[in-house]
Amino acid sequence: MAQPASLRTIRKAPEHRVAPVDLPEPAMRFVVCAVVALSTGCAWVPGPWKATRPSVQPQVQAAQQARQKTAQLPASAYERPSDIPRHQALVAELDATARLVEQRAKDLSARDLALSTYYLAEANANAQVIATKSLQPISANTIASLRDAVAPLQGMQKRLKSGQAPFGYRPVVVTVKARPGQPEPPPLRVYLLPSGVLERPENFDIPTIRQWLTDLTFQQLTSPSRSTVAQGEMRVWVGPDAAYDAMARRVFHRRPIAFTPLHIAPDGAPEQELQFDAPDDIVRP
Repeated sequence: MAQPASLRTIRKAPEHRVAPVDLPEPAMRFVVCAVVALSTGCAWVPGPWKATRPSVQPQVQAAQQARQKTAQLPASAYERPSDIPRHQALVAELDATARLVEQRAKDLSARDLALSTYYLAEANANAQVIATKSLQPISANTIASLRDAVAPLQGMQKRLKSGQAPFGYRPVVVTVKARPGQPEPPPLRVYLLPSGVLERPENFDIPTIRQWLTDLTFQQLTSPSRSTVAQGEMRVWVGPDAAYDAMARRVFHRRPIAFTPLHIAPDGAPEQELQFDAPDDIVRP
């Protein structure tokens, strides 16, 4: 009898390359520069890395701008008048969550703050693109896409208001085993990012991806390496220790990464084991 997914050892996915997104260059630059960049500019110049806690202020400002632009949209911008209040309510939810996260930021752990800024960035990018639409009416599908982006924020807001951390976590253990006849691999780092970063890297800059890698990656080297992972769609892979800069560039430039997808687990699910084979599954910088 097949075991439930929460009890099985999950093997890594095939080497994965995400197809480029068909987004015009001006729109792409707008999203990166005006919405999700956590630094002061878009250009990335390699240099010494200094770990810092990401600021929520850019997300607060972007949410406020999206709310203002949404309020100024005429009824003719929509295919259906009934979508106007839905759109405004979703952007108001985004704005409220951004301000709440900013208020609680000093009390959040590094990984809770990193994930909070990620989900805010995703929703802000979506909201900004919709608010600046001019060539075609805003459709019901467009509003549904924004609703999906805002959904994680609603859970975050509910947990924060009740005095909890913004995310629930599930236990995960990663093992790396040598194939027959191969030498045992050295201790490896377990890297982790939300799925949207690998699927839409053009929405983020390299320093932002690097920051999230630093804050979310497992602290314990393999093998095994144990940690707790936030509930949500995550991507996990293994590679040399302290390769954060190289991994951030690899993600940003859509180079192949052999990852294992980690899906939402039932509450109280037992520890989930992810197994990688050496040397084939090791992602080299």
